[in-house]
Amino acid sequence: MIKTPFIPTRDLVIFPGIITPLFVGREISINSLEKAMLNENKIVLCMQKDFLKEEPELPEDVHSVGVLANVLQTVKMPNNTIKVLVEAQKRITLKNVVEEGDSYFATYKIVETKELDPVVGKALYRKVIDIFEKYAKMNSRILPDLIANLRGLTDIEKAFDLVASNLQTTSEEKQKLLETFDTEERGYLLIDIISKEIEIAGIEKKIDSKVKEKMNQAQKSYYLKEKINAMKDELGENFEDDDIAELKEKIKKAKLPQEAKKKVEKELSRLTKMPAFSAESTVSRTYIETIAELPWNKKTKDILDVKKAHEVLEADHYGLKEVKERILEYLSVKKLNPGMKGSILCLVGPPGVGKTSLAKSIASAMGRKFARVSLGGVRDEADIRGHRRTYIGSMPGRIIRTLKDAQSKNPLVLLDEIDKMSSDFKGDPASAMLEVLDPEQNKHFEDHYVDMPFDLSDVFFIATANDLRTIPAPLRDRMDIISLSSYTEYEKLHIAKRYLIEQAKNENGLNNITLELSDRALMRIIDEYTREAGVRTLKREISRLFRRIAKEIVDTDKKKVVVNIKNLEKYMGKVKFRPGKMREKEYKVGVVNGLAWTAVGGTTLEVQGVSMPGKGKLSLTGTLGNVMKESAHVAYTFVRAKGQDFGIEEADFNEKKDIHLHFPEGATPKDGPSAGITITTTIISILSGRGVRQDLAMTGEITITGEVLAVGGIKEKVIGAHRVGIREVILPAENESDVSEIPSEVSKDMKFNFVKNYEEVEKLVFEK
Repeated sequence: MIKTPFIPTRDLVIFPGIITPLFVGREISINSLEKAMLNENKIVLCMQKDFLKEEPELPEDVHSVGVLANVLQTVKMPNNTIKVLVEAQKRITLKNVVEEGDSYFATYKIVETKELDPVVGKALYRKVIDIFEKYAKMNSRILPDLIANLRGLTDIEKAFDLVASNLQTTSEEKQKLLETFDTEERGYLLIDIISKEIEIAGIEKKIDSKVKEKMNQAQKSYYLKEKINAMKDELGENFEDDDIAELKEKIKKAKLPQEAKKKVEKELSRLTKMPAFSAESTVSRTYIETIAELPWNKKTKDILDVKKAHEVLEADHYGLKEVKERILEYLSVKKLNPGMKGSILCLVGPPGVGKTSLAKSIASAMGRKFARVSLGGVRDEADIRGHRRTYIGSMPGRIIRTLKDAQSKNPLVLLDEIDKMSSDFKGDPASAMLEVLDPEQNKHFEDHYVDMPFDLSDVFFIATANDLRTIPAPLRDRMDIISLSSYTEYEKLHIAKRYLIEQAKNENGLNNITLELSDRALMRIIDEYTREAGVRTLKREISRLFRRIAKEIVDTDKKKVVVNIKNLEKYMGKVKFRPGKMREKEYKVGVVNGLAWTAVGGTTLEVQGVSMPGKGKLSLTGTLGNVMKESAHVAYTFVRAKGQDFGIEEADFNEKKDIHLHFPEGATPKDGPSAGITITTTIISILSGRGVRQDLAMTGEITITGEVLAVGGIKEKVIGAHRVGIREVILPAENESDVSEIPSEVSKDMKFNFVKNYEEVEKLVFEK
């Protein structure tokens, strides 16, 4: 076997007798080329199976049939590649490829092609040349001289290879021709491939012809329209096309205000003079249609029956007394003063307490159309104010688009997740909302796209939010804030019995089945399978229970199912949460129960602390915000100043001990001014070694002089404490009036301690 330098080619098949340029760029291929120049300029070329593979595995990744070629010329290119002119000599079958040093070498066998019968060969030769000539006439890349050269050839095999190399077909087809050693078979294969290519070329020509015809038609239409416009100008007569007439009819029906009508008519006049297929005419036409479709004077009539509205709200929602009262007050005032403008409410509460569904019920009670604008994640001011009409694709902002879809000037618009807006280099959407929600400004709200004032004063805006702290103060100031607190277990029980069970039965096809779910079983689902402020998870768990019941009914053909406390785990599986139990009056050093108010309702916040020999460093962990960090430093300073009064014997602990305070669940961000007395208690406990009561929780901010200040979210915090089994809490004295808001089923189980300064806290929490 002969060993010759080898190069794998990418997407290139070379036929014997053909001179072809080849670009070599891979380092190992360049080395192989250099070895070929030292080896009588001989080189073996085979095509890669996957031309995208940078480092092929040899010989598996190359075709086994290639050519032995002569290197005629090499030229170094500027991009570190080498242009090689090669002349293929013989077909070869590859035996093996080895990597020696930094080059490839191949062993191979030269293929001797089968001789052709002269008569058959001549017939095939004529047929191939004739069909190739037909193909060449349809393909502008093939030069006419090539046909003349082909007719002058006497070597049929060489002629077939020359035809194959000039076909505009895939590399796979060419490789197939290279691998066909029988000249007669190759002739038939050539005829088959060329016939297919002629058919494809014919279809392509037909497609080109159709495209050209359509372009000519468009140009003709444009030319005629321009000619008609010129005739209009000459005759002074006004001929209208159907589109313009349709737009005029829309404008007439819209009953636009004087300013809007004047502006649209001017825009329409410009449109009639524009070429129909221009981008500018599309922008202008869309603008006119948008203005005509806006509800400038369309209103729905308000239902001002307060009694009926009360019935609708009570039927759709359990509890939520404050919100219902506010809506009924609005309707009462509207009845006495029909000219009253729209109200702007903000429903604030944790997820799942019914903010969105409540807004739908309000719209139903008032007889207004309901529209929703989702503001979660909006960071572009143009989403609120719209885009300028300076480019294709511009559109009005979300507010105007919502009114257009609602087809009413006075719908109830729900601004969902108003606390989730953010700002970036495209502007601040929260600032753009100021004009929308200001009763003094929204009468003349100007969207950038509409570019004229639109009256929003009749719209009833209801915003929803989980956390007021993320809403800018100027925006909060424009809304009536109504808090929706966490539901108690008893409220969840009533909501489930009145609404959720019926909905879940309908969704799971259990309407015709007798289904009994005991109150005790339902209460256990609430306590042990969910832990949330609202009822969203509760609805999912009830639906999960009913799905399993549906499967059991399908399997057993039961007509009645009873779910009680005994068989609940059979359907629901193991409990997910330990139920809240009365905590024992035990004492722990450095562990204190605080109370927190989060976006998902009230909860307990444990603070843990340890002290160790050091230099007085205070470490805080648990993803704390700036306010929490300040509270910790204030508490630390207070303890340093008053430490001996609370049993801390080392007066210079700040020079000898490091303190580490940890707030568990470090992945959850924590901030706010309500952990001051909790942090103070933790520091005193670890420095004095005194145990802290674990059946008690506390909330309140502390000053540097030891006074306890009022905090927010008392109702949610107390409900959260009750949920986990705590029955005694410490609250700031200034928050005593907030206790009246706590549901009676919670407050009757709780003991409240109101404090004015830290000395009063100390008497309640520490082990004597």
